[in-house]
Amino acid sequence: MAPFAIDYLRGDELDIWDSWCITGGTAHGGGFNVLPGHERDPRLIHELPNRWLTGHEPVSNDFGWCAGGPRELLDFSSSREEARDLADAAWQMWRKLAAELPPSRPWQVYHDRKVAEFRTYSLDQAAADYRAQPLVKAFDGYLETLPTERYRYQFLRFADPVVEVGRVSREEFIERRALRQRDVLTLEGWWYEDGGPGIHGACHSPARCPHEPELTAGQDHIDGYLAGLSGDTLLVNVRCHV
Repeated sequence: MAPFAIDYLRGDELDIWDSWCITGGTAHGGGFNVLPGHERDPRLIHELPNRWLTGHEPVSNDFGWCAGGPRELLDFSSSREEARDLADAAWQMWRKLAAELPPSRPWQVYHDRKVAEFRTYSLDQAAADYRAQPLVKAFDGYLETLPTERYRYQFLRFADPVVEVGRVSREEFIERRALRQRDVLTLEGWWYEDGGPGIHGACHSPARCPHEPELTAGQDHIDGYLAGLSGDTLLVNVRCHV
C-alpha cells in the first residue's frame, strides 16, 4: 500500500489514498464470498473498521462472507459473466413488464408531494406508495427470484427503477448500474482502478515507467487475476480514503 500513499513526493498519479482500513465480511459491506464448507475457517479475515484505533475488535462476518483470507477459501463463482447475464435479464424484464402494465411515476413525484404535504404525507407513506405501483411492484418481485445471494446487497437493488432501469440504455445499465468494479493492488506492486491501465508503484510516474503492466486494462482481467492466484495467496478487502 505504501507506494500509493499521498505524500506529494512523486507524480500525482501515485498519490491515491491517505488512509485505509480492512472492510467487508457482510452482504451490505461487500468483501469476498466464502466457499461452502469453509465459513468457520479461522484463517478468514474479519473487518477492522479503523486501523488507527488500538484494541478495536474485529467485526463478525456474515455467514458466507469475509473481509479476506487465503484464495483457496474464497468463492469466485459469482462471476462477472453471471452478473452481466443477471443484469441483462433484469433490464429486459423491466421492458417486458412495462409493455403489460400501466406506466409508473418516478420517485421524484412522491418526494415532491412529501415536501409539499410534509405535515400529512410521510416519507414512509411516499415510499410505500411508490413501491405499490404495479410495474414497480412486479419488478421488485422478479428481482427477488434472481440468484443474487453471492453478490453485494446493492446488486440489482434500485431506489427508483423507473429512472435507474427504465430510462437508461441496456449497455449503460449493465456496465454502470448493476456491476461492481473491483480495484486491485497486485503482488508485483501494480495498482489497477476502475478497470483502467495499471500504475506501477516501483516507478516515479506512469510516464517514466519502463515496465509493461502485467494485466491488460479491463475488469475481466482483474477478476481472472484474482481467481488464478495460488491457493495460499492472502487476499484482503480494503477501503481507501482518497
